[in-house]
Amino acid sequence: RRGLHQRLPHPPHKILDPHHVHNFWGASPALDLQDVVSAARATVCCSSCNGQDRNHPEPGDRPFSAFLIGTGDPRHVITTVARSRRHGGRDNVMSFHVFESTMAETARHMLLLTVLMTDDSPPAERCERFLEILMNSSVRESTAEYIERIAERLDRVTCAVFAGEIDTVSHDPIAQVFDLSLLKFRERDDLIDVFRSWLRRGPSEHRDEFNMELAWECRSRYFYGERYDHRKNMVDWDYHTRLVQEGASVIHFRHFAQWRLTGIGFPVRESTYPEVNRTLVTRLHGTTKDHIDRNMQDRGRSVLSEGYWGDLVSGPFFSFGIEAEEPELFRVANRQHVKNAVEVSEYNVASCMFEMRTGVPWKTVMRRRPGMEQDDAMCDANIINAWKNADETFAPVDECSQAGDNGVSGGAHRENSSESSAEYWKRLRVIITGPGDFEKVLTSRALNNCAFDCITVGAWHAHNLQPELGKTARQQKGPGAAPGVLIVEGAKYFVLMDNKTVDNFTNKSEELATQAGFHPVPSAVAIKDANETSKKLRTDLGTRARSSTSVGAGILSGIDDVHRVFVAI
Repeated sequence: RRGLHQRLPHPPHKILDPHHVHNFWGASPALDLQDVVSAARATVCCSSCNGQDRNHPEPGDRPFSAFLIGTGDPRHVITTVARSRRHGGRDNVMSFHVFESTMAETARHMLLLTVLMTDDSPPAERCERFLEILMNSSVRESTAEYIERIAERLDRVTCAVFAGEIDTVSHDPIAQVFDLSLLKFRERDDLIDVFRSWLRRGPSEHRDEFNMELAWECRSRYFYGERYDHRKNMVDWDYHTRLVQEGASVIHFRHFAQWRLTGIGFPVRESTYPEVNRTLVTRLHGTTKDHIDRNMQDRGRSVLSEGYWGDLVSGPFFSFGIEAEEPELFRVANRQHVKNAVEVSEYNVASCMFEMRTGVPWKTVMRRRPGMEQDDAMCDANIINAWKNADETFAPVDECSQAGDNGVSGGAHRENSSESSAEYWKRLRVIITGPGDFEKVLTSRALNNCAFDCITVGAWHAHNLQPELGKTARQQKGPGAAPGVLIVEGAKYFVLMDNKTVDNFTNKSEELATQAGFHPVPSAVAIKDANETSKKLRTDLGTRARSSTSVGAGILSGIDDVHRVFVAI
């Protein structure tokens, strides 16, 4: 494998790390897309209508639809679905079209969502499984068996759907949530091949077990080059000059270094990780270096290489680990964070699962429990695992919000049962679009009649901001109409980019979005309030950081400054 020279079909910006081809996680915090859409439309209405006509229909008043392009993981789907009751429209179906560059990334979307949808284990355990699969290159033996069970289930359901026997699996939430009708026959075969590659037994029982530790070492040797023996010093430099300076110091250096050196980003207590996370093992076309031609170019055979071809530098901590609704998680004492990104990630995923089952935000319940210390209230497994506990009664969301910090309103009892959780997932539709040529996807018949409320573009797919993309967004065709919203992920937390490159990336993304028919929302963030949490942490930690990414058009109040928000013209 060390003799392979990776072909780089697209996009050209991946020359930062030539072997980083697949994106298995995002580089920005999870968003409640309905909240962002409401804030963007309100901001545009305030600036255009001068406060006179602000009757834009909210996303909760009708079915909400979104198009996710290269987000890397389902963090936006999970957060948006969990908080959908805050925006009304409890019975409306929410649809998400998902596009990724490879089928392996798409299959991971399905796997991670299935982990949360499966009610065969307590929610706290599913939370650990979810983060372990998302963030670790190697997993526990029990987690490897869990991945295999989910893969067999996905394989069985998708094969039944493709064979036209959907009645045999109609009771399974996978068949109810995922829509695979847009996939071509070859893409269907690729999806099934990915699911079966996650199995440790089966048709390929005779094959050699993949060595993730060796694959990580080979990637590291190629990336660091002659500085491989000093890679710990380089990790320290990247952490303090990029992550800390950008306000992500809640990521503990020990966790960041452990991931950079071994691939373990979510340590589960004192566990060992003997099994390979098969969801991160993918195949890639490459060329061997057999000989050199007369032009001194390497020539060889085209081969299919199995290995780890994902991120090796930035890390998986940004999806759930650097932002949260609970400010106590970011408290600093003695120039050190009391909590870290691993605990913040666990809190965010657990709070989403809790709100899905109860309809009440986690922070609202925590304020109503007397006699509990704040640190103990963050991730209390007794509350997270409350399935049918008669002592747990929760008021509806609107009543909780009016009860105050110390009062408990006498709301109706909301039953915590696995049946109610399954019913809640039926409101979600995830439409899988086949990977490949994005222009063909945009011009396909399936998307011609779509009018998306929200389009989210990942940083690695910023080159897909094409003029045809604007035609798929909901247009503002008159007074009171609700325009579509475009959210573009920035490169703020890309470790290999300096500040100047990040600013150029932001400016270029804004230029492409404007050409696609979107206009940046006017900034509603005062300079002193921009990235308030991060600035406070920098002051407490005494870092000599530049101010956050320059405050300007596209940044919304209450939304992180990694994403830029645009509205369809």
